[in-house]
Amino acid sequence: MNTVIIEMIMAFSACFFFAIVYNTPKRELIFCGLFGGLAYGIYYCLTHFYGFGTSANFFGALLIAFLARITSLRRHIPVMVYVLPAVFPLSPGGNMYNAAYAIIISDMYTAVDQTMVCIKIVGVCVIAILIVLSLPEMLFRPFEKKCPADVSK
Repeated sequence: MNTVIIEMIMAFSACFFFAIVYNTPKRELIFCGLFGGLAYGIYYCLTHFYGFGTSANFFGALLIAFLARITSLRRHIPVMVYVLPAVFPLSPGGNMYNAAYAIIISDMYTAVDQTMVCIKIVGVCVIAILIVLSLPEMLFRPFEKKCPADVSK
């Protein structure tokens, strides 16, 4: 259980610092890190305790998109400000490295295999984000924070 918490903290840090590089507004950095850490916790638990494969990435990205959509309505910030840094730990960086290394050593079977894994992971993350972003806005209205009336009149 300690490993899950440590990995979630590391994912939080990675998302937080990637959001800084991505030039996210300072007051939104904590949300980017939090969403990434929680999503990676879901991913980690599903892969290590329940044996999920690529579908664990789907559920992690689904959580990120759902939290980002709610937070964007509450704070009046575009959804992608939260999604892009937070999805960072779910990206298939290790598989991309393995595919490139396999190409270098001329192991084309492994290169194609690892490339297909990368495409599957990226694909399920995109599908999860699109599912949440395509839901009707009225489902998220209870979470919306109303803007105060224009007082300059």
